[in-house]
Amino acid sequence: MRAARLLVALTLFLVVLILPGRISLGDDISERARKLHFSSIVLDTHDDTTQRFFSKSYDLGKRNPDGHVDIPRMHDGGMNAIFFSIWIDGRTMGPPAIQKALDQIDAVQQNVRKYSNDLVAARTAEDVRRAHAQGKIAVLMGVEGGHMIGNDIRMVRIFSRLGVGYITLSHFYNDEWADSSTDKPAHNGLTDYGKKRLCAK
Repeated sequence: MRAARLLVALTLFLVVLILPGRISLGDDISERARKLHFSSIVLDTHDDTTQRFFSKSYDLGKRNPDGHVDIPRMHDGGMNAIFFSIWIDGRTMGPPAIQKALDQIDAVQQNVRKYSNDLVAARTAEDVRRAHAQGKIAVLMGVEGGHMIGNDIRMVRIFSRLGVGYITLSHFYNDEWADSSTDKPAHNGLTDYGKKRLCAK
């Protein structure tokens, strides 16, 4: 046992002595990670800042004392693209849900126009690469919950034309289309209405 320990200690000593250039210390790893991060396209796929656009005390273009996302910190952190989440409480449905979703989509678009030196609207991976090449942050959108479709499948196409990249079927609560994983199961997945509208050929 003692001989085995001695052999391990001797081996480690020789590795450190003979191959010092191949040993990675913590600082070296951190520096390599930093270089990798800032040479990559970094995408935040889910950001809940959208609702703050309606607050007079919040400005996306300035470094804010609270929250986590604003343009200065996105630049500091090397963030190159972001999905702003369009979200309202899942218990709001029908036309009011559609209106609130449209208001948030418009707020995202207004911020992109206001801060066009830093932000650019994007829909595709190529758009994101183009924004990165220009030194800008690509802005995408996702709708969180089918309740914002308001029982009208046409809203999927309308949201898409407005720049929305994805829509989830539900959020915290069951809706007209599907059950939510965080609500009491009622339909074992898609509702009959959801199957009829979403699975139609």
